[in-house]
Order: sequence, then C-alpha cells, then structure tokens
Amino acid sequence: MFTVKEMLELPVLKKAETKAETPSALGNPVEWVSIIELPVEDFVRTNEVVLTAAFGCENDEKKLLSFAEEVMNSKAAALIIATGRYLMEIPSVVIEHCQSQGFPLIELPWEIRFADVSHAISTALHHQEQSFVEHSDKIRRELLEIILNGEGTSEIAAYLFRRLKMPVLITDRRGGLKAKTSESKKLEESWSSHLLQHGDPLFFQMEEAFDTGPLPNKMHWVHMDQNKVLQLTVQGAREIQGFIVIEWPEQLPEEDIYEENILILLEHAVTTSALCFLHDQAALETEMRLKNDFVWSLAEGTFESRDVALSRAKSLGYHLNVPYLCIIARPEELEKLYEEEQPSVSSYENWVRQLGDWLEEEVYHTGRMLQAKTMTTFQKEDLIIFIETHTDKGVETAYPFIELLEYRVRQVHPSLMMSWGIAKTFGDDFFHEGYKEASSALDIGRRQKGAGFVTTYANTRFDRALLALTENEELRSITEGIIAPLLHYSHDRGIDLVHTLVIFNRNKGNISQTARDLNLHRQSLTYRLRKIERMTGCGLDDSDDWFLIDLSIRLYNISAASEKKPVE
Repeated sequence: MFTVKEMLELPVLKKAETKAETPSALGNPVEWVSIIELPVEDFVRTNEVVLTAAFGCENDEKKLLSFAEEVMNSKAAALIIATGRYLMEIPSVVIEHCQSQGFPLIELPWEIRFADVSHAISTALHHQEQSFVEHSDKIRRELLEIILNGEGTSEIAAYLFRRLKMPVLITDRRGGLKAKTSESKKLEESWSSHLLQHGDPLFFQMEEAFDTGPLPNKMHWVHMDQNKVLQLTVQGAREIQGFIVIEWPEQLPEEDIYEENILILLEHAVTTSALCFLHDQAALETEMRLKNDFVWSLAEGTFESRDVALSRAKSLGYHLNVPYLCIIARPEELEKLYEEEQPSVSSYENWVRQLGDWLEEEVYHTGRMLQAKTMTTFQKEDLIIFIETHTDKGVETAYPFIELLEYRVRQVHPSLMMSWGIAKTFGDDFFHEGYKEASSALDIGRRQKGAGFVTTYANTRFDRALLALTENEELRSITEGIIAPLLHYSHDRGIDLVHTLVIFNRNKGNISQTARDLNLHRQSLTYRLRKIERMTGCGLDDSDDWFLIDLSIRLYNISAASEKKPVE
C-alpha cells in the first residue's frame, strides 16, 4: 500500500512543506493523483491526492477553506497547494482547520510542475502495483508447490506461520482439527473451549458475520477468552469446507489485516486450502462408504466371526471392545420437507442421500461433544447408530444423546421430525441383537404413538406379546371371526364399529360419555352396540366375551400395522 508518507519521500517533493499532518494521516493510502480547481463537486475519488493552484481563491480565505473542506469530505488522501503565483501563502485558518481534522495539507513551490509531481506519483503507484503482482505470483507458486508435492494442510499451516509469525490452525467445517503449527497449543486449547461453548462453527460464523465490519469477504474476528482470532472461511463451489484460524498478536492493530501483502497471503492460503479440502473430501467419501457398509454388516450380523469384524473395525478406526447401545432414528415426512425446502439438488433421492450423509456427520459431532464413541450408517431412510455406553444402565446413555442431536438437527432443519427406537441389550458383541430390538421398538412406537416419539424396547413387552400371539393360527381364526363382520358392515354402511368399541372400552362401558365422544344420540349408540353383539355373538356385559372382543381388536390392529410395513 502506497501512503502519503511514502509520497512525501519522492525526490520531486523534496522542496514541498507539510503544513498539516498527524501520524495516522501520513498513513493514508494513495491510489491516484488529480489536478483540480474549483468546483470540487464529484470529481475527487477516495484515496486520491489532489493538486491545485487555488485559482479563484487567491483573495478569498473562505472560498479556499470551503474548497479544502470539500476535498476532505471526498475522502481524499491529501491536498497539495502550489503557492507563488495565484496564492502567495496558505492562510492560517485553512492550515488550522486541516490540522484539527488530521488531514494532510502540503505546500508546493510554484516552480515544481504539476506534471512532474503527477508523473512521479503515478510511476510509484505503478511500481508498487507491479511489486504486488510479483509478490502475489510468488505466493501463489509456493502454495501451489505444496499441493503438487502432496503435502496438504499441515504444510499450508506451517507456510502461514513462517510468513506471519502467528499460530495457525486449519479445521474442517465443524471445527475438527486438520492441521496446526508447532506454536499453537494455546490457540488449540482456546479453540476447543470456544467450540464447547458456542457449538458448531458453521452457526457462530454466520451469527457473527454482521460484526465483521469492512473485513474482506470470508474473514471475521472471533474473540476467544483473552485471544483475538482471525477466522478465514474455506469454501468450495457449493459449501463451506473448513476454516483457517490465526491467533492475532495482542500488540498488533487489527487494521494491519488490510496490508496488501497480508491480504494476498491470506487469500492465496484460502484458495490453496480449498484445493486440499477437495482432495481430502474425495478420500473421505470413499472411507465413509466403507464405514457405512461395515456398520450395516454389524447391524445385519453378516460377519463370519468376531475376529473378522475386529480386524475390519481396526482398519476403519473403530473400537469394538467397548459396550455399544443401538439407537435407530427415522426422519418423518421427508417428501413434504423436500417440497418445503426446495433444495438445489437434482432429485429427491439425491437430497435424501445428502441428508443421510449430513445426519451421520451430526451423529459423530454429537458423540464427540458427549465424549462417546459412535458408529453410524444411513440405510433405507433409517439412521442406525451404535453409541458407546458409560454406565451399567445403557439406555440412560441414549436420552442426552438424542436430545443434543435433535437440537443440532433443528438448527438446520427446524421442520424435520424424527422417531426413535432404543434397544435394551447392549455390550461389545450384541450389534445384531441391539439392531433388531431398536428396530422393533421404533416400529411399535410409531404404531402406538405416531411419529416423533422415543420408544425403548423394554417398554414394548405388551405389543411384542401380542405380535407373538398373531402367529397362532387358531387365535387368528377366532380374531377374524369376530372382526370380519364388523369390518364388512363398516365398509358397506360407512360406520366404524371397531372405533365405536375402542371408545366404549376407553370410557369403561359408560354409554353417556361414549355417545358424547362419538357425537351420537344415546339411543343410536345403544342400537349400534346391540348390532355389534348380534354380529359377533358376544355379549358386551359378559367379561369373558368382552376380553375376547378387546383381544381380537388389539391383535387385528397390530397385525394390520405390521402388514403396512414395506417389504424389505
């Protein structure tokens, strides 16, 4: 950046005299030079040096003061006034005003030609611009060499440290550490603490974006404990890939970020990091596919032996020698959510796949926050999770995990509702059993309560007993003999007799309350109940007959719900 101070050091301005200045004003950037007389109007640009002979102001201090004021208001870098022809000296009132405003005012002897001054400043600007181009190209080539040598983000962080002498971290999009410099231990601890307090950097980065002021795009300040940190967003073509985190020295002013050399370095570092992230993403997607297949094989119980599973787990970074509990989550009404959000992906199937990948990532970060190992896969629109348990009562592990995961999900998809099933069995070798239990709990819970609830396998004993009863052929025949006439009558007449019995049972045989709940006249309800007795051959006043009717309805409902489950 070429400044007023550097301009005054040019040989052509050796005889010029500075009449008004402040140390900060001498640091004003100079981007151009122009020769202007009255009026100023809109002819002066920001950071422009204005040369003038004050023609027309020679006998009018107020007019010259107004001229200088207009130049200042145009955010010019400095005002140079030639004296000795039209204006013999700069009036003190003008000097004092410029000094009070901290605006550089320079007196130039008449014999120095404006053309020489303009040429000297333009040449200096050109040389500096050429220097920046050469510097930028050098930085670009050096960082590109890192990519070509396959050295990755660790070497990018080290390169930034050598250039800036500041601790550097490079993280993934969720704040997970990918690379750090040797002097960054304090910064790493502060960053970890900040993540625990503020959660996902994708969210606090967006929340604090409006406080970044005039910082360049994708850069903003983050204040962590006593540290002042510059966070740079690494973004690919479609989404944020990660962050570069730099600890800014306390003694260094924030304004130094605007120095051209620093901006060039940071912008090239962000671009190079994006290339590294893309390369890493391709490898990560392959690894995720292998992990998905592995967890699905655990759930299905298809490994030949535990030794085979242990060997595969070790190669993927999983630990099977700790107790795990199975949890299954089913996102509800995905087609409706897809229509509401209108994502940019090409199809519903691709959107569901991306949602599954995102949910798997959320599971990992939720487990990390709770300091619990997790394994997960998204299969057939079900999110299958194995979470490490830290207590003898494994189910207790599930609830804080589900609560935190749902909170994180709602931050991005507020309308996404999920149903949950939790296994009862847990341990280091009960993956298939746990999966079957969690799946059963999920299906029974959705039938009992509808979508959006958490159901544990331990609380489904009654429904599982009913399901077992439906396998008895004689009992199924009895059930059909009672239910079939009611269903046929309901279909032909449009009157749901099964529902009538359910409400009647709920009200413990109270005819008046049942009539009110069904919006029926008491006499109409009595006629309907007698009709049911004739069709089923069961007396509603007989406790044994009523038990048989109630059991038949329950078995019918649970059988019907099971048959609606899609065949897999």
